[in-house]
Amino acid sequence: MDTEEEITPQELKSGLKKIRLRRWFLWILIIAYLPMMMMAMQTQQAGQTVITAFIIWVLLLIVAVALMALVRCPQCGNCFHMNGFLFRPVRKCFSCKLPLNADKKKT
Repeated sequence: MDTEEEITPQELKSGLKKIRLRRWFLWILIIAYLPMMMMAMQTQQAGQTVITAFIIWVLLLIVAVALMALVRCPQCGNCFHMNGFLFRPVRKCFSCKLPLNADKKKT
């Protein structure tokens, strides 16, 4: 989808909401790491629990990054956070420069 087609405000809002939700999932996962490890270290079998918690956290992190990398821009249809093969979680689409909060701006 290289041509920019007209999209409805509802499609724009739902597409950007999907992107924001995936970004929040990644940030919450990153922030949850330290408290999760601290709780795992306070268990009876701390070594095994820490390793299990870390493996689960890494798998969830891989899923979160993949979901974020593959999410499409509602305006141009290209991957929102991808620039070629590089994943960069920035606040604008690399292809069409659509801001992440474009649906919240007053017109």
